[in-house]
Amino acid sequence: MQILALLFLTLGIVVMLVAGFLGLSYGVGVYWYSREGALIRPADPNPCAQCDADQDWYQSQPIWKRNVITGWWWANRLIWAGKGCK
Repeated sequence: MQILALLFLTLGIVVMLVAGFLGLSYGVGVYWYSREGALIRPADPNPCAQCDADQDWYQSQPIWKRNVITGWWWANRLIWAGKGCK
């Protein structure tokens, strides 16, 4: 029984650490994107133009910066996938 409790405690700690990292990563990504990212006019005829601009900005970042903003990137991909973009 103690082994099971220890397993659940360890699993809970790991989940909390991952959630904390993704939340921090999302916040840093939003901050960096607001300072450096490209915003497309809302009247642009291509509905996925902002998605493409986000992807171009993300790909232009150094690998260490991409690793830091992984949470932002995943959330961004899910948002744009929900709107029908690639």
